Amino acid sequence: MTRPAMNPNPGLKKPLEKIEMAKPESSNGQLASRAFSPEGASNNKLETKKTAGLKKNEVYIGNLPSDITEDQIMQLFAAFEPVTVRRIVSGLKCFAFVDVGNPQNMTLAVSHINNTIYCGRRLIVRDLVKSRSGDRPLELLDQELPPLEKVDKDSDKAPRAVPCPGRSRDRSETIYAVPLEMRSLLQVEMLSSCFKTTEWIVESARVRGEVGLMVMETFPQMPFFWAMNLTPETYIKMCQLFNALSVVTQDQPFLTKAEVQRGRRCMAEYPGESGDWNRCWIVDVVENKVVLLYVDSGNTACVPAAALKSLDNDEFWDVPPLVQPFVLHQGVLGNQKMDGTILKGTVIGCHEAEPHILKFSQSDDN
Repeated sequence: MTRPAMNPNPGLKKPLEKIEMAKPESSNGQLASRAFSPEGASNNKLETKKTAGLKKNEVYIGNLPSDITEDQIMQLFAAFEPVTVRRIVSGLKCFAFVDVGNPQNMTLAVSHINNTIYCGRRLIVRDLVKSRSGDRPLELLDQELPPLEKVDKDSDKAPRAVPCPGRSRDRSETIYAVPLEMRSLLQVEMLSSCFKTTEWIVESARVRGEVGLMVMETFPQMPFFWAMNLTPETYIKMCQLFNALSVVTQDQPFLTKAEVQRGRRCMAEYPGESGDWNRCWIVDVVENKVVLLYVDSGNTACVPAAALKSLDNDEFWDVPPLVQPFVLHQGVLGNQKMDGTILKGTVIGCHEAEPHILKFSQSDDN
């Protein structure tokens, strides 16, 4: 992989810097001291351990794989500003408590992660405050957890999927869940709301042959990523779009509370020194916060609802999304940031379950 000497377009800024995930506060020794062994934990001790020292803004997540790490749990909650995580293993059961900072993030996390499939398991996410206010023993949460559920990679039974490390069906094949924001159902809904047409999802899937890709967003330890196909046509559209946005940003009004609704197109600023604004689509709204999809980078973020500006003029939506989803033909992407990295290779086909996701084979020059 090679990095360009300079950004192909100095005016193009990454629409959202990844939310910096807090490092687990526990050391390996502390984690070991918290872990429960099958022989040494009674139900009473387990219940005491669970209910002791609960924090106000913690959510419970259960039915986790026993070998999941605290870093991976933090990645699951990356869009909801996680602060700390406490992972607990009891025999064959694994669960965790994640502090997401405030009640709004708690509501969003429960809404978007509960009942999703992670490594073949249906996750259970609960608001601990509501569980305690209902006088319902927290221990019952574990008793509700369903057994290991097999999920076929082509099945649509699971309403949502979250990024997770792959699990091997056998020694030769590893299946990875398609990230939610890449799934065709959400992409079609976004295109219909923002661009009034879904033709782009068909046109973009026809790309084949040698390409140069600028990576915009990745998922750690997964083969999926968002990237811009660096063609002269794309470069011209990119320059035109961001020049137009920079001219009108200051005059655009902020959305009122009534105008902030799911499925609305808008513009939002991303954290950084440049203060650039980019095209966005509202995925969900909970009280005074929204989950955004930045359509020209593939990023998602949880931001204050008061930080959104109107962008309803169709002329700003004539240019289709600048990025599209890709999946590596072999291997996965690491944990390092790859924003702006140029990958050379060949588009050899498409993803089996989501044909608009192009399968990319890297060249030896990377």
